[in-house]
Amino acid sequence: MCNSAAHNARPNRESVRKQIGVVAARLIARRDGDACVYCGATEASSGRKLHLDHITARALGGTNDVTNLVTACHSCNSRKQALTLAAWARVAAPKLTFTPASIRAHARCLPAAA
Repeated sequence: MCNSAAHNARPNRESVRKQIGVVAARLIARRDGDACVYCGATEASSGRKLHLDHITARALGGTNDVTNLVTACHSCNSRKQALTLAAWARVAAPKLTFTPASIRAHARCLPAAA
């Protein structure tokens, strides 16, 4: 990770949580049960902070819309990278059991703001 001022001053270097706001980030975490939607890991079980993952990667035209964001553990988020959800499901298939349709349907269901 680079901490130079020039690197960090590039456009869109702000975290997704900061870009979408605290309330939206909390809604996503609550919707996802504070666990990785791909493998079920929590911060306690993985020992690492959970991330917001773009279902459709930004590199593939995905947005920061809350229905395009899910909670993912560090391991799943870094292994998924910019893969499409279908490609990620094929890669993860031996160990993880989810379908692209189930993830997309889950992401469309947000709880009411508290």
